[in-house]
Amino acid sequence: MEYTNLILFGLGVFGIMIHNLIKVDSINRQTAGEFKLWPFIKLEWPSIAISFCVVIVALIAKNEIKQLDAVGGWLGLSFVTIGYMAQSIVYKVMGKAQKIIDNENK
Repeated sequence: MEYTNLILFGLGVFGIMIHNLIKVDSINRQTAGEFKLWPFIKLEWPSIAISFCVVIVALIAKNEIKQLDAVGGWLGLSFVTIGYMAQSIVYKVMGKAQKIIDNENK
């Protein structure tokens, strides 16, 4: 299948939605079904925005890295995974960068 950037962005958004729906499910179970959307959005909007940024960066990188065309059929699933794991990816990369900076300052 030939994936357009719009389809890949949509798949990334689905990954973000899956990630947040899992969080909502957990909170809903802990509160016996008394989940409140607005407090969740007020708390989570930065994480959701980070996820959108990661998906957009992945789209830009996909256009720059021609070898990604070789993965073909796995590209859609990859973008769902990127959307789902976006927050974790950024925190992991930033943590490694901070360790490198800290080591250089010592």
